[in-house]
Amino acid sequence: MPRLIRADWHIHSSLSDCGHPEATPEAIVRAAQEAGLEAIGITDHVIFAKDRLRPGLIRRQLPAQVGGLRIWVGCEADMQSATRASIDAEFAAGLDYVIMSASHLFDMGMEQRADLDAKGMVSFVLELMNGAIASGLADIIAHPFGVPECPFAWEELIAAVDQSALSRTTEAAARAGVALEFNPRYLRQSPEATRWLFRRVREAGCKLALSSDAHHPAHIGCRGPRYASEAEIRDLGIKPEDLWSVEHRMSAGRSG
Repeated sequence: MPRLIRADWHIHSSLSDCGHPEATPEAIVRAAQEAGLEAIGITDHVIFAKDRLRPGLIRRQLPAQVGGLRIWVGCEADMQSATRASIDAEFAAGLDYVIMSASHLFDMGMEQRADLDAKGMVSFVLELMNGAIASGLADIIAHPFGVPECPFAWEELIAAVDQSALSRTTEAAARAGVALEFNPRYLRQSPEATRWLFRRVREAGCKLALSSDAHHPAHIGCRGPRYASEAEIRDLGIKPEDLWSVEHRMSAGRSG
């Protein structure tokens, strides 16, 4: 039976403000090899102009291949409103792929909306997801509905999702070749909400980008008790053919 966790597409190095000091490029490669991965993507945050140096710094420190490990360099950018991203097409073209967050609602640079309840927050996230899909910049939408510093629990947000609106968004993502990130951490923390959400994502034909969102090398490859196991992921019905890879980006005509 082929492994599901063979690649990790969302990894932060120490260059990200949230990255652990131990997350050097060399430590990331060692951790990926220890996890038996075939591919990784280093995707530091690019929100401000100064952050645009980060992918180039990683490229200069790491080759594209180390033994059996393929190393890709992308970024995690933000949709800051439904029509404005923290990167542009010229910058995106120089990357292997782009992860776009549609849920950093309280970050600097974001359009601010006051006094959002759970339903309003979910509606705003869906607007940002639709903007990410329409932008042509995003290959993966990061941690759907995972809002940092949120006053509501993740399962409360999922309970507030309108299924028809979600279907329209995920169907648009599938048509555009945009994947949604699947982090096994959510399955461990909120199994019922995760099952509900990603069943709808898969029904729409949308690919899943299996990722750890690691900020420390110890978590690369979805390792540790915070992440659901391979068996738990399989019990969700996820199969290798459901998973995104950089090759899907290329086959969709989205290569830089």
